[in-house]
Amino acid sequence: MTDAMAAGAMPARDRAVTARRESLHAEGGANWDISDEVLGLIAAEVRPGMVTLETGAGQSTLAFLDAGAHHTAVTPSSSEIAAIRKAARSRGLDAGALTMREGYSQDVLPHLSGDLDMALIDGGHGFPIPALDWAFIAPRIRPGGLLVIDDVDLWTGRMLLDFMKADPAFQLEGVLRGRTAAFRVTERFMLREWTNQPYVVARSRWPQRMRKARNLAGLLARFDLGSVRAKLANEKRLADAAKADY
Repeated sequence: MTDAMAAGAMPARDRAVTARRESLHAEGGANWDISDEVLGLIAAEVRPGMVTLETGAGQSTLAFLDAGAHHTAVTPSSSEIAAIRKAARSRGLDAGALTMREGYSQDVLPHLSGDLDMALIDGGHGFPIPALDWAFIAPRIRPGGLLVIDDVDLWTGRMLLDFMKADPAFQLEGVLRGRTAAFRVTERFMLREWTNQPYVVARSRWPQRMRKARNLAGLLARFDLGSVRAKLANEKRLADAAKADY
């Protein structure tokens, strides 16, 4: 965890990014922006020429541009796109380094590719959108890169936080304001079968044992020893096959 994250403070580099708060959402009628601490994290982590991506858009988009990134933001709101481009021009930021993809992330992300140095997941928060965003984005992060998940106080974000904390491909750098988790990617992440996902294995162990115990008890109650032996042998075959799949 960085010192700034541990203290809950914004890194020192260019706090001016947060000084102006244009209303970029709901046609100027709302401000749903990410925290100053995350804007500071972007300023501290991103270097000119880095390739970055976010789902959702707002002040974070401008922070990525200000840091010199080649940045892509995905949002279904045309008014947000127009407001962000206007704000970028007024700040003198390089709008040529910004790609705005209008559409819902579940429709847009499957058509994007290429390695990323940093990504922010802060689009839709209803199930299963954050998980879908993560599935398309996480494998693209280079080792050493940063993956930031906003709103981990919601169940849909907390699920990702808990999963990533148990996976060796990610190292938790810190959680800002109890809301935004930042993970360092330690190795290239791959989508695998559940038997190779430590969090899923841990969460499934007790329910699986209970199910198997109930089924076995039912067979024993009927004195069906042949079925008991067949069931145990089949369980072993399934377990061996699952381990060999991925």
